[in-house]
Amino acid sequence: MQWRHEAGARYDRRWISGPGSIPSRGRTMSHGPTEHRHELSSELLDRRDREAVLARLFDGRPPTTIFDVGAAVGRLSAAYLALFPAATLHAFEPHPESFAHLTQRLGADPRVRLENVAVADRTGTLAFQVNRLPYTSSLLARPSAARRYYPGRDGPQQRIDVPVVTLDDYCRRHGIPRIDIVKLDIQGGEMAALRGMEGLLRESRVDAIFTETFFVPHYEGAPLLHDLWAHLQARGYGLFTLFPTREGRNGQLRLGDAIFISAALREAVVDACPDEP
Repeated sequence: MQWRHEAGARYDRRWISGPGSIPSRGRTMSHGPTEHRHELSSELLDRRDREAVLARLFDGRPPTTIFDVGAAVGRLSAAYLALFPAATLHAFEPHPESFAHLTQRLGADPRVRLENVAVADRTGTLAFQVNRLPYTSSLLARPSAARRYYPGRDGPQQRIDVPVVTLDDYCRRHGIPRIDIVKLDIQGGEMAALRGMEGLLRESRVDAIFTETFFVPHYEGAPLLHDLWAHLQARGYGLFTLFPTREGRNGQLRLGDAIFISAALREAVVDACPDEP
């Protein structure tokens, strides 16, 4: 999908007014034909429904290419496919057991391309830390101070070598000109993944980045929110919204999710929203 600045370019703004509905955790939010719709404002964001926010951002311009980086067992991949049925989804997951579940879940779907690789800032092979809880496995080791934020039953299990790829290389190899949504959930590897898509970002060939973000260190060398924000802002991407999701027992905000969007997507969709009432 391409948001273009060309003179006379038209954008579908059905999300602003007119009939429609969006999915919201099994519910439907409906609107009459004459109502102004402000789902991008406080009413929707207070629900902290990530999929609904993405649905609003791409209402009328359905994504055609989605990258799920750190797809795990495919729960979010399946949600994206249900939300955007015309999209092709590329799912990246290096963990052997998780990838087996992912393949079982989505391997027969012709819209899906499964990649048993990690995404980083280089193409080749890297050591991958497999933990007892698969969803905490990472290319990065965990600092000792982070133990308080994980269940006691978790911990290192083994280190394995996994293939890694940059998204710039991957898109070049497969002839992918642009990506509508890149979702990153790779346990501290988000900055490396962003560095590996430098060409895509510099040329604004990604519309939205939906990334996990940390507020305190969970992995050695992992970026915190301000690191990702500064990196993306320098490349023309702004923070759209933030979903804090988890606190420690000590009250410390641990991690959350953030959506960053390109300047073109902001101009075409977000800035087109009517002023707040």
